[in-house]
Amino acid sequence: MKNLKKILSAFVIAFVFGLALTSCSGYSFYDEFKEAGADISEDHIFEVLSLKEVVAKIDADETFVLVYGTADSTSCVSVITSLQVQAEYLEAEDKTVYFMDASDYIESSKKRKEIRESLNINDPMDSITDAPVIVIYKNGKVDIDTSNTDSSRTKKFLNDAGAVQYASLASYIFREILAA
Repeated sequence: MKNLKKILSAFVIAFVFGLALTSCSGYSFYDEFKEAGADISEDHIFEVLSLKEVVAKIDADETFVLVYGTADSTSCVSVITSLQVQAEYLEAEDKTVYFMDASDYIESSKKRKEIRESLNINDPMDSITDAPVIVIYKNGKVDIDTSNTDSSRTKKFLNDAGAVQYASLASYIFREILAA
């Protein structure tokens, strides 16, 4: 009888532990953005990177596109949808756009400074309602930073009101930057 209780107790503990692990499986880009209203499928173009991984790509002089934002921002959700739609329209679904979640960096000026310096961007998001920052790196150097609207490179993708035209930027991204 004691053995049966021990086996049953071990089974219950293992079951509870297994449930705890599945509930802590980590960040899911697809789940987060789909729930926020993005029109993307599970087979999307985005890959989530940590700050350390982005810095490694910069240090390796890679050419890549980074979206720095959060699913809490309705404009970021819209941009994610727009980039996915443009990738499909331009038949570039095999390309990868990297995403870095800004949620952990918004609240602290010290963390925003770390982002600004690490990513070499002008102005990281300081509120969850802000538009995402799209950064295009060419050989590890910033080519376009949508947070720097004074840059001549970025101005090409702004409308008369100074807002980023994401469809035009996506066309540039998929036809010129990621075309290789």
